[in-house]
Amino acid sequence: MTDSSQKKQPQAEEKKYPLNLPDTPFPMRGNLPKREPAWIKEWLEKDVYGKVRAARKGAKRFLLHDGPPYANGNIHVGHAVNKILKDIILKSRTLEGFDAPYVPGWDCHGMPIEIQIEKKYGKNLPEEEVMAKCRAYAKEQVKSQMAGFQRLGVLGDWNDPYLTMRPETEAEEIRALGEILGKGFIYRGLKPVNWCFDCQSALAEAEVEYKDRQSPTLDVAFPISDEDRGKLEDIFGVKLEKPTAVVIWTTTPWTIPANQALNMHPDLEYVLVETPNRSFILAEGLYEEALKRYGMEGKVIAKAKGEAFKGIRFKHPLATLDPFYDRFSPVLLADYVESTSGTGIVHSAPAYGVDDYISCKSAGFTNDEILNPVQGNGEYAASLPLFGGLNVWKAKNKILDTIAVTGNLLSRGEVMHSYMHCWRHKTPLIYRATNQWFIRMDEANADTQGVINENDPKDPLRKTALEAVEATQFVPEWGEVRLHNMIANRPDWCISRQRNWGVPLPFLIHKETGKLHPETMKILNKVADVVEKEGI
Repeated sequence: MTDSSQKKQPQAEEKKYPLNLPDTPFPMRGNLPKREPAWIKEWLEKDVYGKVRAARKGAKRFLLHDGPPYANGNIHVGHAVNKILKDIILKSRTLEGFDAPYVPGWDCHGMPIEIQIEKKYGKNLPEEEVMAKCRAYAKEQVKSQMAGFQRLGVLGDWNDPYLTMRPETEAEEIRALGEILGKGFIYRGLKPVNWCFDCQSALAEAEVEYKDRQSPTLDVAFPISDEDRGKLEDIFGVKLEKPTAVVIWTTTPWTIPANQALNMHPDLEYVLVETPNRSFILAEGLYEEALKRYGMEGKVIAKAKGEAFKGIRFKHPLATLDPFYDRFSPVLLADYVESTSGTGIVHSAPAYGVDDYISCKSAGFTNDEILNPVQGNGEYAASLPLFGGLNVWKAKNKILDTIAVTGNLLSRGEVMHSYMHCWRHKTPLIYRATNQWFIRMDEANADTQGVINENDPKDPLRKTALEAVEATQFVPEWGEVRLHNMIANRPDWCISRQRNWGVPLPFLIHKETGKLHPETMKILNKVADVVEKEGI
């Protein structure tokens, strides 16, 4: 190839692939970290959102409610995903011709804010000081989060967001409370609720998360009472030649001091198993595995159905150590008792379990009779014999060792299982019976402890809520199933907390009877009017 032909080759390629570059003011690099803030500043100064609203005035509306974040910290990826997705939807609807406003909001009350104040200033501050600091902190966080959301490029009515701590909003909450009360859906009662020792408060279902936790396991014998030994012999049709006891299996040794009953399934078969030294009552399908745990051998000498044991009284396993525990634990019948693990008999401490509470209340236990020695901070009351003042989690070994002294501890071990925890502190929760205010999901019009019924709702709240769910179109469709199941299965809604920062329940209660003031509805309206002017 000659030199001349080599020079012609590039010229041929230039003709084949011409490159035409436009003359544009756009820079080669995006440089977004510097340029985006300038755009956002311009949007705010020119009130782009307001002009969009004016341009779409009178058009068909598309509304997207903004579930408010808590005003308690810097925004994170979860906030970003939430806000950006909503912004995409609203801007796309606006481009389609809809009037699609966006009103941002913040939840300014509650535990998340109050906990931040406790971390910063400590606990046990005067109530008014806590409320003032919470309000100031929430206001500061709203300002900070708002700047973060604006930086994401979200357009909205930033000059007039909705805040739960606005006096007019707080007043409307109290008026809504009165409306629900007037329909007979609010009552006060002693019931086990999710309780956090760190929050020292009841928790809502949404504030509970589950993670694995290692818990102790124990099999405990409850000896038959002398008074009912003859009745037990009649049930089995045999003479009891040896000391006899019913055996329970549990993962919560801290509840044993508060035991008040035993639960057996009415349709299960229970066997009387004779071992060299004692006889035990166990579920028929579980006794062999139970004996292995106890390191014992035995034989079945009789059996009977659970329903036959109703009312038979056994003794508390610590009865011989202190007069406080020298009491009966009667057998109650309960369908929730399982036959897949344990012994087929469940010990019942009504203050510390929903099923236990229901079965004992159904058997006639009064609120005053229910033992509740665990205090809000997780310690046993100082007056509790043998364990007073101990933390319930740290008392595990002492409780086990004390039961062992009586000869009623048949086995001990450990199990890893899913257990409820506080979503804030990541610490384990318990069920704890406390006097709380509840919204009744069923049985409307029940006049419990002075609840005032002004109106006559046709249906229970649960039915009304489920009908509303069915009448709503969900996108995606699985959202309907999720919400339906949550409402269908949820217990009565606990609305009272032992905290300072939140809209109060302005109820005046008779010190002796516990009933609400007869003028409660008028009082609520008066309080709401004052709150609307001055805040909570």
